[in-house]
Amino acid sequence: MSDENRALARRFREDLWNTGDLGIAAEIVHPDCLIHARIPFRTDFARGPEALGQLVLFYHLAFSEVQVTAEQIVAEGDTVAVRWTARGRNTGDLLGLPPTGRVATTSGVDVLRIADGRIVEGWVTWDTLSLFEDLVAPEAKEGDGAAAPGPSFLPLLARLWPGAGG
Repeated sequence: MSDENRALARRFREDLWNTGDLGIAAEIVHPDCLIHARIPFRTDFARGPEALGQLVLFYHLAFSEVQVTAEQIVAEGDTVAVRWTARGRNTGDLLGLPPTGRVATTSGVDVLRIADGRIVEGWVTWDTLSLFEDLVAPEAKEGDGAAAPGPSFLPLLARLWPGAGG
């Protein structure tokens, strides 16, 4: 069973997120599945395959050249842990931020509970700060090696968490 669960976890993290094929979510995620995750905006993307598919679509609208890699997969019983890395080029609006054209990288860990060949519950922890730092870090000016002013992190904080930016 562990090999089947590992394959299902890889499908969740790589196939679904890399392709954006929402049919995969319907195949591998139970309709009553609950994904526990801190997503940096107020919405419910965590209940069932349709909601998860909307989250995948959201990221594919904000990022092109999406490449997610399952770096390590460990399975025991009905539980699988996946350590992953994701990269993408920010070519679409993201939470009110205009596209930067920059490549952003983040990493995370999924712990998935599987029953009858489907994901029934999951816990996702990921490094949102590294993603946003890649998008708002100052850019270097051509030729002088100095940093040019880039977008400020405070407006982003204010948008994501009202009251945090001032």
